[in-house]
Amino acid sequence: MVWPMDRNTRVQVWAGLAMLALCLLIGAVEGETVLRVGSGAWLAPWCLAFLALLTGLVVATVRPTPPTARRRVLLVAAPAVAAGVVVLLSPSRGGLSYILLVLTAAIAALHLDLRGLAAVIGWNSLVVVASNAALGPLVDTPNPPHEVVLAAFLYALLQAASAAMVWAQRRVEQTLQELSVAHVELRSTSALLAESSQARERLRISRELHDVLGHQLTVLSVELEVASHRVEGPGREHVLRARGLAKDLLADVRSVVGTQRDRSFDLPAALTEVVREIPHPRVHLELAPGLTADDEHAATVVRAVQEIATNTIRHAQADNLWIRLAPDDDELLLEAHDDGVGARVVTPGNGLRGLQERAEAVGGRVEVDGASGFRVRVALPACREALA
Repeated sequence: MVWPMDRNTRVQVWAGLAMLALCLLIGAVEGETVLRVGSGAWLAPWCLAFLALLTGLVVATVRPTPPTARRRVLLVAAPAVAAGVVVLLSPSRGGLSYILLVLTAAIAALHLDLRGLAAVIGWNSLVVVASNAALGPLVDTPNPPHEVVLAAFLYALLQAASAAMVWAQRRVEQTLQELSVAHVELRSTSALLAESSQARERLRISRELHDVLGHQLTVLSVELEVASHRVEGPGREHVLRARGLAKDLLADVRSVVGTQRDRSFDLPAALTEVVREIPHPRVHLELAPGLTADDEHAATVVRAVQEIATNTIRHAQADNLWIRLAPDDDELLLEAHDDGVGARVVTPGNGLRGLQERAEAVGGRVEVDGASGFRVRVALPACREALA
C-alpha cells in the first residue's frame, strides 16, 4: 500500500530527485571529457568512483542519522572519498565536478557535528588544491599558485554555505519536532488537569447539594408532613400539595447528586485534544462510539497516547500515525501503528517502560512490534458495562 505524502515529504522527494538529476548531468559531461582526453582504461575507474559516489549520496540522504559517531563518519566518508576520486580523475581541473564536492558537504551536514563537517570541507578543499595542482593523472599543467588558492577558498565558501543551509534546515526540523513533542505533552497534561478539576468541582457541588439543600428539603418535608395532620379544612389541600412538591424536589436533588458523582471521564474529548493540531505526522484517531472508562483507566490511556505520539514524532520519521481505541471483550484495547522506519530490535526506553508500568499498575499489558513501521498494543481490563 502507498501511503499519502504530506507537503513536506513531497518537497524533500522532489529535492532529492533534482539532486540526483544534477549528479547524472555532471556525470554525463565529465564522463565524456574523461573518455575524450584519456582512454577507456581511465573511464572504467572513473565510472566506478562515480557510481560509488551516487550510491553513497543516496544512502546518506535517505538513511536516518546513525546513533554512534563511528557509523556517522563511515556513512559520510564513503561519498566524500568517492567524490575526491571523481574530481582527481577529471581532466577539466574543476568545473562541474567541483559541484559534487559541494553536494557532499551539504549531505555531511545532515549527519555530522561542526567538527566532522569542518573535516569534510577540509578534505574537499585539499582535493580542489590537488586538482588545480595537476596531481590528477589526466592533467599535465598545474594552475598558477594564486588560482589554486583562489579556487580552494571559493569552493570552501560554497561548501560552508551549502552546509550551513542544510544545518539550519535540520535545526528548524529538530525545533519543530521538539515543539510538537511539547505540544502533545502539554495538551495531555492539560486534558488530565481539566478533567481532574472538573471532577473535584462536581464532587464539591454534589456534596453541597446533598448536605445543605438536601438537608433543608428533608426538614421541609417533615414540617409539611406534621402540618398536614394539624390543618383542617380548605388549607389542608394546599399543605398536602406543598408536601408532594417538596418530596419531588428532594428526589430531583438526590438524582442530580448521584449523576454528578457517577459522571465518567470524557475520554474521547481528552484524546481528541491530545492529538489535535500535531503538524507532523498526520494523526488518524478512531474511537468506538459511546466509549467510557473510569478515571484511572482513562488517565492511563491518555498517557499511553501521549507516549505513542511523542515516540512517533521523535523516532519514527513517519508521515501517518493511526490510533484506535475500542472495547474488546472484557478489555479496553488501544492499538497504534505508523508508516515510519520501525526497528528490527525494539529496545524500550524510559517512555515505553513508563507506559508498561502504567498499564501493569491497572492490570493491563503492552505489546510492541517494529517489524513494519512501529506498532503498540495496550490492553487494559475493564467491565463490559463500563464500555457500552
